[in-house]
Amino acid sequence: MVLTWIGDVRPLLQESCYLRYWRQLPAFRREKADRYRFPMGRALSVGVWILWQQAQADYGLPQDAPFNLSHSGHYALCSAETGTEELSGAGRIRVGCDVEQIHAYQEGIARRFFSPEEYRHIQSQEDLTVQTELFYRYWVLKESFIKATRQGMAMALDSFSFDIKYKKDPVLTSCPAPYRKEEHHFREFTLASYRAAVCSTDPVIDPMLHWVVF
Repeated sequence: MVLTWIGDVRPLLQESCYLRYWRQLPAFRREKADRYRFPMGRALSVGVWILWQQAQADYGLPQDAPFNLSHSGHYALCSAETGTEELSGAGRIRVGCDVEQIHAYQEGIARRFFSPEEYRHIQSQEDLTVQTELFYRYWVLKESFIKATRQGMAMALDSFSFDIKYKKDPVLTSCPAPYRKEEHHFREFTLASYRAAVCSTDPVIDPMLHWVVF
């Protein structure tokens, strides 16, 4: 099963709180956090790794367990495979996650980077609020998929497509070889002014977010 941890990192903007968690990080993550110019960037960098360490502690996960990290605004997100089994015929389980703070609908990004079907779906909505919601649903789903494949932005966002319907689970309708759409499963999460999604080759993705308080 894939579980997802989330935390509001704003308490880490206080120096004493930040340093308490910073000291718990391995040296390379401390160095990564130190490279951020602004306090929120440092807080997100520290907070997201603390979530991974919490996942390891909760389930005794090894260092090489499949996991993925994301952060946006003041939220950090971590999804991890908590079982040791592998999917038959699919190889090692893969996990990807993404969280995004909702801002305005970026029509130019949707037109340039989304598939024609996805773009038409968004544009067909008369309500700007619905257009914005769809845009961010597509965005986090796409990010979670390319992160699960480990291709990242090397995979064109219009090379695969989702079918999204109101109050229904999203369906990956097409994707490039060697990936198979039926092997990838998705879970969406809604927070106030945020959207998040998880993709995994494990079909069991916990529908609950596990909150970590800093």
